[in-house]
Amino acid sequence: MVKVKGKVGLLAGILLFSWGCGNPYYFDLQTEVPPRHEDWRIDKVLLVEDVEISETYRDSRIVCRESPFQVKYHNTASWSKSPDELIEDAVVLFWKQRAVFKKVNTYGSGKDPDWTMRMRIDIIEKCLVQKNWYARLALEMEIVNPENNETLLVHSFDRRSALGKNRIRLVPEKISQILYEELLKVEAKLQEIARSKKEDS
Repeated sequence: MVKVKGKVGLLAGILLFSWGCGNPYYFDLQTEVPPRHEDWRIDKVLLVEDVEISETYRDSRIVCRESPFQVKYHNTASWSKSPDELIEDAVVLFWKQRAVFKKVNTYGSGKDPDWTMRMRIDIIEKCLVQKNWYARLALEMEIVNPENNETLLVHSFDRRSALGKNRIRLVPEKISQILYEELLKVEAKLQEIARSKKEDS
């Protein structure tokens, strides 16, 4: 009887452990925004539009690419929201905390904007290249004047960042790092625009 109870307890423990390990992990992109020390500012209200995304990556499960022609979806690793929403949230947070613009809005908040930022995600994934694992993000951005649809700034990139190990938990941090580094480049372009407009006035 004792042996039976012991076996039942062991089996229950194994099942509980398996259930716990089988639960999905959820990741987001909310990391610390680098501080800004410059005192320049653009006296404009920026609207960040809803982000467009390639259909391959619209799924909340994290995409893993082991070859150029095959992708898999992690069953135990998902984004906390769809990737387009996460990127939008991260970009809005970046601009708000960097305080480059007078105000930053999303759809349904605030009045008509002075400028509008549009984005499209072409790739957001974990990928295998020559036996090494990377986090990869490819994104197109543009800032336009909605009054006349004039394009003020265009920025696009397709970057990989080495993970070091085949660990899915490393992907969000690397994606965030790539995104913020590229947004800093956009900010530098905005500073040039602000400087040229000041010189022309």
